[in-house]
Amino acid sequence: MAQTQTAQTRALLGGGTGEDRVAATHFMVGAAFLVLGGALALLSLMSLRFADLIPVSYGRLEPMANLTLMFGFGVVTLVGGIYYVLPRLTGTRLWSTDLAGSGLLGISGLVVVGLLLIGFGFGTGRQPLGLPWWFHVPMMLLLTLPMIITIGTIANREEPRSFVTLWFVLGGVTWLPLLYLAYLAGDLPGLSSIAVEYSNVFLSAGYVTMFLLTVGSGLFYYTLVKELDLSLASRQLAMIGFWSLGFAAAWWGAAQLIFGPAPSWVSGVAAALGLAFPIGALANAANASLTLEGSWGEIGDQPAVGAGMAGLYLAVAVGLAAALAGFRSVAAVTSLTSFWEGIEYSAIAGPGALLAAGVSFAALPRLVGRQLASVQRARSFIRLTVVGSVGTLIFLAAAGILSGYSWTGGSNAAAYIDAAEGWGAGLDNTFDTLLLIAIGFGFVTFAGQLAYAATIFGTVTSGKAATQEVLVTIEGEE
Repeated sequence: MAQTQTAQTRALLGGGTGEDRVAATHFMVGAAFLVLGGALALLSLMSLRFADLIPVSYGRLEPMANLTLMFGFGVVTLVGGIYYVLPRLTGTRLWSTDLAGSGLLGISGLVVVGLLLIGFGFGTGRQPLGLPWWFHVPMMLLLTLPMIITIGTIANREEPRSFVTLWFVLGGVTWLPLLYLAYLAGDLPGLSSIAVEYSNVFLSAGYVTMFLLTVGSGLFYYTLVKELDLSLASRQLAMIGFWSLGFAAAWWGAAQLIFGPAPSWVSGVAAALGLAFPIGALANAANASLTLEGSWGEIGDQPAVGAGMAGLYLAVAVGLAAALAGFRSVAAVTSLTSFWEGIEYSAIAGPGALLAAGVSFAALPRLVGRQLASVQRARSFIRLTVVGSVGTLIFLAAAGILSGYSWTGGSNAAAYIDAAEGWGAGLDNTFDTLLLIAIGFGFVTFAGQLAYAATIFGTVTSGKAATQEVLVTIEGEE
């Protein structure tokens, strides 16, 4: 019976090599977590406006959504993309397929356990995940597995030259466990509260720039040249994007705390280095655009390319908004408001999801030997994601700016008390209206997430047969 089930599973996933089946499984698991995380994120937005109608508080829903989207979807899907490109760019087998499968099982299991812990009130409330300290230890260990597998595979490479994707991939899988280690350090006894907060925002901001956008952009470079048979326009421009996102862009997280009890130099450094976020995103978007010169008409037939390009452009918009709010004059209004909620939500649900589709829509047909189940559905995912994430960003940011101006004006004019129950005295009904519109765009984003999952699962289960790309080693191993 076990052998029959294994054979059926192998047939469903294309019957290719072990690393290809593992990569395809990553895409499917990631799609399931995207739907779950999208639903939790939508509920968290609704709890801000309709607190009495949602049985679970925002304080629990937001970290549940963050955990699911960041690690259940983002990490799992992009690691699947990494396992897809590594053998093709190095000319060698994945260093350990069994270890890759164990890592997928472990991270997926920890995400589910974490959701139960938070949901039943065993969390700590610490952003962005709100999990007890002991949970972070196995998660950090599991996050090191992609780094070990990536380094091991690259070390055994047969290809003498390295494509830029390898730099993006290697950087992302190396930085991710280091980010998590810094977050884990926030649970050390005796650490000041401000140090804990900086640890929190370093993870949320670093995850977006140092992993999500770095790995997503690198994988899309591979998709772009592979799908359209083009040469990359500029290796140098790609490296500018890589180093900008990797070593400076995470400072947009510290910009949220400029007016806290922190050293005075933080505001200047955060404003200056936070500009690396839009610069890195713009470098990658410009490089992809130059690569596409003369081939723009082919995007309509390539949903993977369309999704990736939309993700790169949207990353520039999110980066500009984050960098703008890093300047002290703007931060005086936006700090500790829903402005930053809009940045964080849109970064993952917008560019993150689109760049993930940029690799999964291209890789999955080759892995399982089936065409995309519905090109139209894939296009709908792109449109809904762009409209939904942009709309949510705009109206959450507008609500945050309104809040900031109201608090500042009320405090300066002594028109009302800006603390305790009087914090919302100057907001009137405009804030609620803006939040309600943002929730509406959240529903649009969630519809796009459903379209993504339907495309992924539909391709595996019912896509039309197509040519399968099968890895073959010199020794002829399976």
